[in-house]
Amino acid sequence: MTEVTMPVRVAELLCSRICHDLVSPVAAISNGVELVTEMGAEGLDDAMGLLNHSARQASVRLQTFRLCYGAGGSETMVSGKMVYETFNQYIESDKVKMEWDLMNATPDEDLNPGFFKVLLNAMLFARECIIRGGVVKVAKDGFTMSITAEGETVTVREGMAEALRGELEVNALTPKTIHPYVTSLFSKHFGFPLTFEAGENTFKITIAYTPAEKVLEDGAAA
Repeated sequence: MTEVTMPVRVAELLCSRICHDLVSPVAAISNGVELVTEMGAEGLDDAMGLLNHSARQASVRLQTFRLCYGAGGSETMVSGKMVYETFNQYIESDKVKMEWDLMNATPDEDLNPGFFKVLLNAMLFARECIIRGGVVKVAKDGFTMSITAEGETVTVREGMAEALRGELEVNALTPKTIHPYVTSLFSKHFGFPLTFEAGENTFKITIAYTPAEKVLEDGAAA
């Protein structure tokens, strides 16, 4: 691992992003409670529907952010299956679909802690760039994982590609570029080099990794 410094501005923007994404479902829960209070039994069915949907949205987003940004995503117990299920729940109300080609391709024990944090962050970035529906494809090729975004409109907003490559200055970061920037920090910290290439309404992120067994062999040899 490589120690990476996270400036205060990065922490502030990251917290702002998390709060922004949680405001909508939490506010909807509050609205559901108000509906029950105002209408009583007459509005119970509508209120319960709103409460159930909003509570699930909030729960899914919290789980996603815990793995993407929190210490939970660095634990050895995090698996490919967990990332698959988390992302699948995250996009369940979207027009975005996922094609996953990793379930049995790479044993989780071959991957070092932190890999799936980087992978999920890259997948979330791909989701954010698909505007009108499309697909996020995750596949393995040798010792690399690729995350490909395809759709009718795939838009990489200004500064996002530079942030993902770690080339954007901290003082130039915005709420739109903070996620790819943090993804770049995690990739450097955990030692999984990340590359990015874009085409017309598509792009691919490639994450390189070394199997844990190989890391141990190299360490013993040193």
